[in-house]
Amino acid sequence: MTKWWLIGAAAFLGTLLITSITFALLSEETEFAPGTPERAVQDLMRAVEDDDIEAAYAMLSEELRQKCELRNYSDGGYRYYDDDRNMRATLRETKVIDGVTFVEVRITEFYGGGPFDSGESSYNHRYELRQEGGEWRFVEYPWPYDYCDEDDSE
Repeated sequence: MTKWWLIGAAAFLGTLLITSITFALLSEETEFAPGTPERAVQDLMRAVEDDDIEAAYAMLSEELRQKCELRNYSDGGYRYYDDDRNMRATLRETKVIDGVTFVEVRITEFYGGGPFDSGESSYNHRYELRQEGGEWRFVEYPWPYDYCDEDDSE
């Protein structure tokens, strides 16, 4: 009797695992509407994934671009990606306070090369945006390019 119970439990867990993997592989990314602050954050995440520093820089406010040249922005950016690392960003909430829009996302980083050499870490990050010339622009340096070596830009 115990043997059949263990076989049944293992079959159930196997089916649950296969269903979860299938669902994860088939689920599509939410596409936010163009012209929204959520889409601006989504476009930034795509630029990060493609390591497109120019696109990320173009999303900065005019004030930030005046303080920091492209070459200094790319030198100061936080780069960490390698072949064994991936990330997922999930929208948590959007708030408007005193004309600044705050988009909070949950960032989950996955890393490793196999079932026993893998891990993940998650944390929340808030982006500050404002409309500038009809486009959403970041008013603070956005993660992961959240630093500029401004001393060299003078």
